[in-house]
This record gives sequence, C-alpha cells and structure tokens, in this order.
Amino acid sequence: MRILPKQVSSLIAKTVKKPTKRLLQQTFHSALAKVSGGKEKALSWSYAQFELSPYVLLQGYLQGTYPMPDMNGGKTLNWYDPELRGIIPIPDFKIRNDLLRCLKKEKLQEAEKRFEIKINANFHETLLACSKPRGGDTKTWITPEYIKIALQLHNMGIAHSIETYQNGVLVGGVFGISINGYFVTLSLFHSVDNAAKIAFYYLLVKLRDDGFKLHVSGDANTWFSQYGAINIAKNEFREQFMKAITTPIIFSNKVPELAF
Repeated sequence: MRILPKQVSSLIAKTVKKPTKRLLQQTFHSALAKVSGGKEKALSWSYAQFELSPYVLLQGYLQGTYPMPDMNGGKTLNWYDPELRGIIPIPDFKIRNDLLRCLKKEKLQEAEKRFEIKINANFHETLLACSKPRGGDTKTWITPEYIKIALQLHNMGIAHSIETYQNGVLVGGVFGISINGYFVTLSLFHSVDNAAKIAFYYLLVKLRDDGFKLHVSGDANTWFSQYGAINIAKNEFREQFMKAITTPIIFSNKVPELAF
C-alpha cells in the first residue's frame, strides 16, 4: 500500500508530543519569517497555500488584504497587503467635466441610444466580460476557478455588479465585494465608449448615498485618479477598514438617482 504525503503528515502530527510539536512550530515559524521578510509576510505566504474557496476568499477581504488568484494555472491565492492603498474618499469623489457632459447628454438621447443602469441584473455576464484579457495580455487574474467562487459570493449577497445597457445589450459594468460599510472595486469593462465610466460613477453615488465608509479602488496613479483616488498608508487604511467592516450597511439593488 502506497502512503501519500498527506497521510505521512497526519501520522507525524498524531505521534509527535505536544512540547516537541510546539518547538518545531516555533522553529519553522521563525525560519519562515526570516526568509519571507517578517512575520506578516510569513503569514501572507501561509494563507497563499490554501486552495481557492468562497470562505478563503472572504477571509482575505475580512483581513483587509486583496487576495488574487495565481495566474499561472494554480488554484491558490496570493494575498497582498501593500504599504500604500488606493482609495476613493466616498463623500469627496470627483467627476471630470467630460463625463459630466456625457451624463447630461444621456438624458436627451433617443431611447435606443440611451444608457440604462442596473444592479446585480446579470452578474455572471459582467464577470465574464471583466475576465477577458486586455490589450496584449494573454492571461487574466479572473480565472475560471475565481469566476465559480465569485458567483457563489454573489449568491450570498457579498459580490455585486453595476451594469450599463444600451438598447437592452450589456455594454459596460463594474463588479466588487461588499462587506458592511467596506467596498472593494475589482474590475470594470466596456464595449461602448463611456459605458464603464458611467457604471462606476453610479457606484460612487450609490456608496455615498447608502452610507458606505471605505472604498478601495486602485492605485491613485492609475485610471482612478480622475475620480479623486488617493493613496493612504497601511496603518491609516487599517483604521478606516476596521470602522468600515463593523458598520452595518446593506448593498441594495436600488439604482441611485443622479442630481446635477
């Protein structure tokens, strides 16, 4: 009979006495912390060894990290906790003049050209559209395994999409994770000019109107800068994060009304 590595590990765990086990744990933990560059990085590496599941993915967001699937075909997650985090201040987000003109012009468009916004009407198709490689890239972090997990989180009321339609066709959208007063924007897509920008603007208005406390987007030196994104230090992010996830907020399917 062939004994598998997991069986060997189980046998060792059962036979090693507690003092010896504790010594081994301390020794390996100390070594892992040194080669990883610190205890927190060692902890992140340990988390990355778990296989992708709704529970593990949610645990990552509950700790303020952003877990990303392995793009090289693996079924594990890499957990990131950078020194700077890009956020868009919810009460003070910005809108560029060109987008404002576009939104005002929308109200005058013919029905078949006018954009329609929906929330969680077609999360799956929005997710699939976001998962397509961009530009010259051939890989995407939104892997088939991640899509399955995200759909489960959506069914649990944790993952959401804001969608833009034109003449009944999905042409843009954004999806993210909502945990009480904490929202993480994960990806956007568009097949028609301005469709993603408009969906994202509706998201910003919704987060403000619903009373959300913290919105993580992306680095302030990226596309998100046009909405007022800023980078904040890890300690400041953690303080805001803890307040946000302990503030009861429900992400509803109500589309906000825009006022200019």
